[in-house]
Amino acid sequence: MAAISAVYYLTMTIDPDKFSIRSGVFTRTTYDKIMNKYSYPLIEKIWEKKRTEQMNYVKENGQLWIAVDGQYDSPGFCAKYCTYTFMDINSGCIVDFQLIKKKKIMTRDLENNACKQLIDKLIVISWLEETEEVFLDDSDDTDADPSYGDPVELRENESDSDISEPMHRSNTSQTSRSRSRSPIAQNSYYLGKDKQTKWYKDAPPKNVRTRQRNIVLRLPGVKQIGRDANSILECWNLFFSNSIINDIVKYTNIYLDKIRSKYTQHMVRETSKSEMNALFGLLYLAGVLRSNHFNLDDLWSNDSLSPEYFRAVMPKARFYILLRATRFDDIGTRAQRKQFDKLAAIRSVFEDFVLRCENCYTVGANVTIDEMLEGFRGRCSFRQYIPSKPNKYGIKIQALVDSRTFYTSKMEVYVGTQPGGPYKCENNPASVVKRLIAPITKTGRNITMDNWYNSIPLAIDLLKNHNTTVVGTLRKNKREIPLCFLETKKRQLNSTMFGYDKDILLTSYVPKKNKNVLLISTMHEQGVIDPESEERKPEVITYYNSTKGGVDCVDEMKGEYSVARISCRWPLTIFFSLINIGGINSQIVFRENTGIYLSRREFLKTLGKELTKPFMLERLQMPTLRTSIRQRIIKLTGYTKTENEVPERSNIVHRLKCEFCPKRKNRKTMVRKYFYE
Repeated sequence: MAAISAVYYLTMTIDPDKFSIRSGVFTRTTYDKIMNKYSYPLIEKIWEKKRTEQMNYVKENGQLWIAVDGQYDSPGFCAKYCTYTFMDINSGCIVDFQLIKKKKIMTRDLENNACKQLIDKLIVISWLEETEEVFLDDSDDTDADPSYGDPVELRENESDSDISEPMHRSNTSQTSRSRSRSPIAQNSYYLGKDKQTKWYKDAPPKNVRTRQRNIVLRLPGVKQIGRDANSILECWNLFFSNSIINDIVKYTNIYLDKIRSKYTQHMVRETSKSEMNALFGLLYLAGVLRSNHFNLDDLWSNDSLSPEYFRAVMPKARFYILLRATRFDDIGTRAQRKQFDKLAAIRSVFEDFVLRCENCYTVGANVTIDEMLEGFRGRCSFRQYIPSKPNKYGIKIQALVDSRTFYTSKMEVYVGTQPGGPYKCENNPASVVKRLIAPITKTGRNITMDNWYNSIPLAIDLLKNHNTTVVGTLRKNKREIPLCFLETKKRQLNSTMFGYDKDILLTSYVPKKNKNVLLISTMHEQGVIDPESEERKPEVITYYNSTKGGVDCVDEMKGEYSVARISCRWPLTIFFSLINIGGINSQIVFRENTGIYLSRREFLKTLGKELTKPFMLERLQMPTLRTSIRQRIIKLTGYTKTENEVPERSNIVHRLKCEFCPKRKNRKTMVRKYFYE
């Protein structure tokens, strides 16, 4: 300690411009560490002891005659700090002092504010010492009184007009809060509009250990069922299994039988699994080329401007028929199922897909809940109008998405009020959120959602019953919000107010003039300003901005290479959304399993080719396939001829009568009659 004092004395008395001392005892870093660990706490402890003795002397004397004065760090209006001192005239000893920093306070008001805070602190300390149930530790007074350690920290977060009294708390703040008649409790909280909800001004003590609500269970990543998928097609089949494809083929064939009399027989023949996969592959390839809204004539034309791949996979007429006839349920029993389910036309396929999304991947610590709007302007009893969305009209799908990887884990189609039956459920925001978080309940994860879903009772319920925290914006019409959190005219720009409850934090931030943003969080315990933010945003808002875009990013990725085509059938519109989401989820699983990072365009392009290749090879076995198409398929697939392959037209040696020439001329030809596809 003597060495420390010597070094401190030398550094303070010797002019560094004229003479420098390099002490051989220890370095400057070591000196700072020792001072912070030993000297400063000891000085603070001695000061607290002396202050306590002086307070006891004042109490014994019964009277307190004080002289006050303030000292600035520099003269004039350039002063930034003011030290305000209370001295007992009888004893000549300093009772206490207050250090205040110029932040949002004018220089001329520094002494007034310092005097006010110091008087309030002395009153509170006197009251706490008289209370037997409250124990005030001498070594922890800086935590018990925030204004002592950093008197302006709260002033940076709240406007002067909203907070007229300083905030104090002890280590037993919950005990002091319950005493409504005590001096500390009268002005220590904000009262909500409902006259019942109390938001305390003082923050709870910081927890050294991680709280149970912030401990994440079930490590994120691919689950056991999907770890063996190492190819792009295998990852895609995790979400569109053989059972889903077979059901679609089955119900499509039922509808093809129904409409067969209206079309040419060969165009409405029964489909197969490989042909249906080829249809999906062409949809992916059209999305990669951003031609999902192109006319089919432009994709299948022979003017060398359209891709030849589409003509090699299937004829244009067949593609049109399959897209028109694709069904996801039995049309014969749909009328009965629609009596108790509005989503009967695609219920089985949709639920199977969502279940596979849940079983293949575990989302990370932060998830987002928001709505998607699939553009649709046809007839639908539950079509929605959302003017803030690009499509404005469409089918609303509420989704739970990983905020980091953008993996869609849970979805629910909003169909309005269901008829009485097994699918009838409540559509209020709290019920929707509880259904969406079923895969992650009691796993310590955090949900970010907007003000349509969020509410204070919901956040508390999710924390207590589901061990899930919430961060989200809040609408201003909630009755639990104090009126001072809604006022903006008297508040300064970029100012913040915090309100603390037992398990929830309320934040009001003013980003623009006459506008404020309200957020609640059960994840954050302390109201802290982000030091890296130029606008002095709270950490709650910074965190919300970083995690709120999960669903919006999925919407953006879907729209970039969308497979959706204009349709008047809402089940097909929902299925297009499933195909888009399946492409995103399968890429995430593929990246996790293999460590290969492919661009989304390259991934979907490869997926489309793998889905169409088996059906292209099947076409090669058709004896009536046009030679040009056969050669194009061989070129695109790299197929090699085998001995069992069907002979081409050049191998046919029988001369037949020409069907185009008059019969009386009896002309022969080497060309047989083929149906040109």
